[in-house]
Amino acid sequence: MEKRLVYMGMLLLVTFFWGVTFPVVKFALQYSSPDTFLALRFLIASAVMGLFLRRGRKNLSRNTILHGLIAGFLLFLGYYFQTVGLDYTSAAASGVITGVYVIILPVLSYVYLRSRISRVDLLASVIAFSGLILMSISSGTHGTTLFGNVLTLVCGVAYAIQIVYVSKHSSRLDSSAFTFYQLAFVTVFSALTIPLSPGGLGSINTDVVLAALFTALVGSVFGYYVSTVALIYVDASAAGIIFVGEPIFAALSSVLLAHEVLSRIVIAGATLMVFAMFLTTIDKYIREHRRKEMKPS
Repeated sequence: MEKRLVYMGMLLLVTFFWGVTFPVVKFALQYSSPDTFLALRFLIASAVMGLFLRRGRKNLSRNTILHGLIAGFLLFLGYYFQTVGLDYTSAAASGVITGVYVIILPVLSYVYLRSRISRVDLLASVIAFSGLILMSISSGTHGTTLFGNVLTLVCGVAYAIQIVYVSKHSSRLDSSAFTFYQLAFVTVFSALTIPLSPGGLGSINTDVVLAALFTALVGSVFGYYVSTVALIYVDASAAGIIFVGEPIFAALSSVLLAHEVLSRIVIAGATLMVFAMFLTTIDKYIREHRRKEMKPS
């Protein structure tokens, strides 16, 4: 019980850091292009993750590399659309809309993994997209903001597909090597898109490097490592409830650190989306505990 509480606290800390990365990345994009920032961030993350790899042929398994390539490409799409979207929308809106993957996951799990989808999941999807419509209405007079919101929504879909893919294949692979290849391939794909970026390399100054270090070490390496270990002691349904805090921390840190001003319509839309995320995760938590109670002791 004590370890469970400790790791629940660690997951909350990770969720807080994930939320803070939104205004940090938004700040870095004032100088650097999204492609360059992603390449730098994931180069640092994959290099550090490489230090934790165990020596052996398992790391060079063709199966691990292939699945790492596919999962890494999906992860790249998520981060790419999220980071480019941050150039056009607020960090608070980006944090909330990104979290829509929590709502999309049950639908994709049903299609790809044949997992059952509940009525609560369907209701949560309706509520979440109602909130998204409200946020879109608020940005209707600002075409660029609406464009950023749409890109961020694509990011949420990509994250959901990536999570479902990893969920299906991770149990058969070495987790450290699988994670390393995902991060490494995000670096490669990000570097390949730099020549296509309108801003090219952009500027790489001290602020950009510090932002890349923070997001790579705290957001990626620390976040992935702690969440992987924590899920040994904390069941996934309970962890899901904690992860709902990410868009809340993103919005709060954007207001406090980036001094963003949120309109009432945006706050209302964001509240609906966060409520939908909480609704679907608390439903999973209750159903999981009922299932455990029904098992013979």
